[in-house]
Amino acid sequence: MYLLGIDTDALAPQFDNAVPGRVLLLDGDADCYKAASTAKTLDTAVRRFVKDVYEHMFMTNCSTVRIHLTAKHCRKANREWYPTVKPYQGNRGGKPKPPLLEPLRIALAHRASLEDGSIPLDWTLFYHDYWEADDGIVMDSVYYKDNGVVWSEDKDLRLVPGPYHEIATGRNDYIDNPFGWVKMGATEGGALSVKGHGTKFFWTQLLMGDSADNVKGITKLDGKLCGPAAAIDFVFPMQSEDEAANKILWAYAKNQQHFLPEAECLWLRRHAEDSAYNYIQSLDLDKPLRTWLEQQHTVHLKLFADKIEEANEYNTDGEDS
Repeated sequence: MYLLGIDTDALAPQFDNAVPGRVLLLDGDADCYKAASTAKTLDTAVRRFVKDVYEHMFMTNCSTVRIHLTAKHCRKANREWYPTVKPYQGNRGGKPKPPLLEPLRIALAHRASLEDGSIPLDWTLFYHDYWEADDGIVMDSVYYKDNGVVWSEDKDLRLVPGPYHEIATGRNDYIDNPFGWVKMGATEGGALSVKGHGTKFFWTQLLMGDSADNVKGITKLDGKLCGPAAAIDFVFPMQSEDEAANKILWAYAKNQQHFLPEAECLWLRRHAEDSAYNYIQSLDLDKPLRTWLEQQHTVHLKLFADKIEEANEYNTDGEDS
């Protein structure tokens, strides 16, 4: 059988070694971007996307796939509402994107029949308009546990609890506890970067921030700027989530900086009611830190209530006019 010009019958033997029940949890946004930027027609973009997904499934020995896509109009869990040091993803405005990018996402999400076929029926696709694709993948990782392998070119997903595919080495990394590990690495260009898997990566990010999403992290650690090297030096010796939470939040306190806004923009949701607050309050915090956490959360609840009321008033005025 041919699917979008691909002989799926010829492909079938290549998946004989797939682990039964193993699911690929794919961040499809990067693959969409690559396919859309190298194709002149939507048919070609879809075909290239499908080919890439089959390759990812083969590399991870997965028998099926759940693909998560972020819609252009996605609210991204309202992360931009938090009072962070810098506006969330405020560094992305005005950057041109491939014209086929959103049509490709929509075609995939709706399983559009293009040219001589459609998207494989055993693939599950999500077109997120509230959560980011990253959030959906973390929720899946929590649900599928060791049966769900995450593939993403976005380093943020290193905090997942389940298996994470290391693209550079071609191996699936497993951790035996949620805290996991971190170590120093380097980009292809030679710049310092942080590698890791588990919430230890999240705590490291809370110090060094995330330039891709315009999240600052801590402005000063012991009076100095905190990049990847300083963050690793601080976090690497830590042995548990409780230890990381207390030491890093005290560093924020010493810096006289609120930690929760930065944490909310870095944390990826494990379920529909989740948040960085939900995660951090579950840990064994020093009493003053717990009080401070609750105070910041109360401020955020009021801020969100005001934003929602403002949006409702705007919508009402629009209808009346």
